[in-house]
Amino acid sequence: MAKNRNKDGKTGQKKIKYGKKEPVVRQSVQETDEPQIRQADIVDPFAMMQTQAAGLGDIDPAAPIRIHIRTFSPLHLGTGYADIHVDADVVQDDVGLPYFPAKRLKGLLYESGCEVAEMAETAELDLFDRAELDTLFRRGRAEQVQLILHNLYIEQYEEIHADLKYLEEKYPSIFRPDDVLGVYANLRWQTRINRETGIAEQTTLHNMRVIEKGAEFSGDIRLDNAEIKHLCILALAVRNLSQCGGKRTRGFGRIGCTLRQNGKDIVPALITKALGRQGRKGGRR
Repeated sequence: MAKNRNKDGKTGQKKIKYGKKEPVVRQSVQETDEPQIRQADIVDPFAMMQTQAAGLGDIDPAAPIRIHIRTFSPLHLGTGYADIHVDADVVQDDVGLPYFPAKRLKGLLYESGCEVAEMAETAELDLFDRAELDTLFRRGRAEQVQLILHNLYIEQYEEIHADLKYLEEKYPSIFRPDDVLGVYANLRWQTRINRETGIAEQTTLHNMRVIEKGAEFSGDIRLDNAEIKHLCILALAVRNLSQCGGKRTRGFGRIGCTLRQNGKDIVPALITKALGRQGRKGGRR
């Protein structure tokens, strides 16, 4: 059988030359590291958060209330500290479980309430008095009404914390807080690319730890000497709160919040009362 011969007289398979693909220079690492918001992701977070709604008559301002928060994009609740491994870490407990600090949540709710007051003033709606908001959050006013919050934790936190505490003490070389935190969070790396050269600039590489989307936190809150009008103010602030943490303008920190009492969502009834429209649910659409 005759063999194929090339121009040099040597036998062998023909070499196929493939066209070279032009290299693609990424403008910035952030373009892939940042969460991309697709059309399928644009959903009503409150529809996912709400359970069976409570009637206005079922709500007791003096009874315990639980606040629930769910993340809809990566969340960075920074500690303000850095080490040789992580430039911006997230808050965590002694065994490595992330949590939502109560003090930070209270500040976010107050800012959210101020935004509602400003929007109501612009729309010429008489939702509540700004002085009542300051009274509820103890901002320059010492009244009997007081909002008390506690840290928010993941579901079944006490049982999980006790088990991890035992394992980390019993097997310290196997179970470590950093490994536990890695279950709920990961690192995002970012750098700056020189647009002219397409090369990363020196000393611009840094990382940050973020809690993955889908995480849920909950905790107890209590209102002392409060009336239903104070709960309405709190419900408006909770419904308006949709972002928190670092890099909010980059798509991070999208959250949904709700209030539950006896397992029922009390926000819709309180929003309806605050708006004074019995036939329409309040909140953003």
